[in-house]
Amino acid sequence: MVTVRPFPIRDGAGNALTAFRGSSEAELRRLGGRDVVPAALVVVEYAGAVLMVFDAWRAAWELPGGGRERDETTHRTAVRELREETGIHGVRLDAVAVAEFDLVAPDRRELLAVYRARLRAAPRLLVNDEVLDFLWWPPSDPVGEHMNPLDAEIARRVARMPTA
Repeated sequence: MVTVRPFPIRDGAGNALTAFRGSSEAELRRLGGRDVVPAALVVVEYAGAVLMVFDAWRAAWELPGGGRERDETTHRTAVRELREETGIHGVRLDAVAVAEFDLVAPDRRELLAVYRARLRAAPRLLVNDEVLDFLWWPPSDPVGEHMNPLDAEIARRVARMPTA
């Protein structure tokens, strides 16, 4: 059984995950541009586990994802970031949620689009300059050392969501 924690959930730097709600692609489009939803995360599920990437810059395990580029939709961001960070491409990504954060450096409120990919076979993952390693993390396990607790909570909540 995957247990979810009450909000807010904070990381060691003081950033907080303050809300999480189901969402559709249509709702993400209605939310608007890059200033409103500046990034996307992808929860990749395979065999009861979620793919976490070890980010070289932050030295932490986190979900694949990143910032939107000019004139890019959140879906396109999720597709691009997943390919760049893992080598995974050509898979179906479904919009499943919006996560709300209060961040500290700089101080701001931010919404992130959350997508899900459910894989039937283990992918070939590609290490690169940004991502140094990969971990298939069962969301029922405790949050590991150097794991971003905010991303882990998002992964847990997505894992509990029904399939569309």
